[in-house]
Amino acid sequence: MKGMNMAYLEGRLRRDESGSAESEHTGYVLEVEVDMSDVLEAEDLIGEQVALPGEVTLIDFPDRGKILVFKANSAAAIEDEEEDEESE
Repeated sequence: MKGMNMAYLEGRLRRDESGSAESEHTGYVLEVEVDMSDVLEAEDLIGEQVALPGEVTLIDFPDRGKILVFKANSAAAIEDEEEDEESE
């Protein structure tokens, strides 16, 4: 994997539930495919609004070819503004 540039993403992290038979997928999606292999608490963040620092990379999968993937080096849940307003 070769890094293209540093980046920061925010969004709702979800598990890829496409049901495709392809085994070449990181398993996480945040507008782009996300590699969460360096993030220990990744499972705890499923469905959460998250902030992800990392870098955009191209991975050349044997069957899928070159796929743009965001490689997160850490992750933190961030509170939704709607939840904040409801709790006040």
